[in-house]
Amino acid sequence: MKRIYLSVLSFATLGLTNGVFADNPPATAPVVPAVSQPASSSFTPAQVAEMEKVIGSYLEKNPDIIMTAMQAGMAKQQQEAAAKMEKAVADNKDKIFKDATDPIVGNPQGTKSLVVFWDPACGFCKKFHAEVVTFVANNKDVKVIFKDLPIMGGNSVMAVKAMLAAKAQNKYEPLQKAIFETTKPLSKKQLLKVASSLGIDTKKLKVDMESKEIQAQIDASLELAKTLGINGTPTLILGETKVVPGYVKAEELEKMLNEAVATPPVAADDQQKSAQTS
Repeated sequence: MKRIYLSVLSFATLGLTNGVFADNPPATAPVVPAVSQPASSSFTPAQVAEMEKVIGSYLEKNPDIIMTAMQAGMAKQQQEAAAKMEKAVADNKDKIFKDATDPIVGNPQGTKSLVVFWDPACGFCKKFHAEVVTFVANNKDVKVIFKDLPIMGGNSVMAVKAMLAAKAQNKYEPLQKAIFETTKPLSKKQLLKVASSLGIDTKKLKVDMESKEIQAQIDASLELAKTLGINGTPTLILGETKVVPGYVKAEELEKMLNEAVATPPVAADDQQKSAQTS
């Protein structure tokens, strides 16, 4: 329960960044439906006051009960959302796992897969990058597919374009590492200087960054994330079935991936029924 609760706080929400996925907002404030008045109480004002006093005293002495209820509600919401997302994953496997333009690290022929939706400007994504490096080093049979989502403004867009353009020069991974390990956003001049230090042809890089192909790749990743219902970064897909939002340590990631691979896929209808009855 604790891990599920904390995961809510461990990723940057798309809705709170630059509204990439926001539909057309209403021109006016939403209308709040009228609430019917409760029936007249059979308790006297004195009795109501006494009950409120007793309940207040109980909650004051047992504050954990409120947190427990909140955690249970959030866990249920996450479970229902995960069930919907996992059905969407099953419906979009080719776009997720067979897009030849996606950057891949680890073992391209690995029998296990990890898909990472992230943004290089996202703090939790930067933190998670170190875990990915450790995870790949310790797992030789895993293919890691990156879906780069520039959701946090202009610097994100520039960084993602540079990483994807560097892929054409077989330099995606070193430039990714340099960008994710920076603590502050890089200007274009700084970014090109870093690229040059890695042996990247910066003239070609600049041309490729502005290509229609790179923009189309970014648009496809953003659209896919919207289709899957992903609302924050990082978001992971383990073993082609399990969706996990938020930062995860390498050891836990390895355990979760092995469990996902070992567990037979659940039919979409069963997933929905399970979420509804839990």
